[in-house]
Amino acid sequence: MFIFALANQKGGVGKTTTAVTLASGFAQNKKKTLLIDLDPQGHVAFSFGLDKIPGLYRWVVMEEPINSVTVKVREYLDILPGDKRTEKVKRHITLMDFRESVLAEQLRKSKYDVILLDMAPSLDVLHINGLFASDWVIIPTRMDAMAVDGVKEILLTMGEITQRGHSFSGYSILPTFFDRTTRETMTQFQEIVRAFGDRVLPPVPQDTKVREASAFGQTLWEYTNNSPAMTGYQEGKTFAGGYHQVMKRLLEVVDG
Repeated sequence: MFIFALANQKGGVGKTTTAVTLASGFAQNKKKTLLIDLDPQGHVAFSFGLDKIPGLYRWVVMEEPINSVTVKVREYLDILPGDKRTEKVKRHITLMDFRESVLAEQLRKSKYDVILLDMAPSLDVLHINGLFASDWVIIPTRMDAMAVDGVKEILLTMGEITQRGHSFSGYSILPTFFDRTTRETMTQFQEIVRAFGDRVLPPVPQDTKVREASAFGQTLWEYTNNSPAMTGYQEGKTFAGGYHQVMKRLLEVVDG
């Protein structure tokens, strides 16, 4: 089992879109996959055209078995949805012993190949739980100064968690809403590549089809498999960036 956390303490960076797209990609590669919504907004269920339900609340607070609160959305793909009652999950965990490792302990009992944690853009007890449970952290970020600062904050938090005994296998930074025609995008991208090298994943171009897909309750693989967000920018006869290339890199991480 391999657990990814998708995290950035800045919102609006395409985190849930990325979580849904990657979870669907792993499932298409026949990895038994679970996507857990740790954000009270509950947008994971919405992305699949489903109603928000308190799956996380029932699992953690009501202590229902995980197989009774997950929803099968595609072949090889289940989701553990959430809604506003996720806020009550935070309060519940705060009162527990070993509160930082609640999710990690629970997830050890599951039988998935890959688990993805879609985290809220806030540093709270549930966010810390997600990081403690994860093997690898994916940090989606726009290429602007405020979002890149969110990357730095996540890395500082990961450093603190490492000092408290948790060992990450690694992390990746994913540039999203990428627009290579703007100076700020290219400047920030060059700086982040210079700082982090091959930890930077292929960028995902800005693409209006992304919003359309979620409105129809479809994944990008189903709705627009050949649009820029999926295939990247065309450079001659080849393409650079996009979720196809990102998926290839992360499958290499899982398969080792």
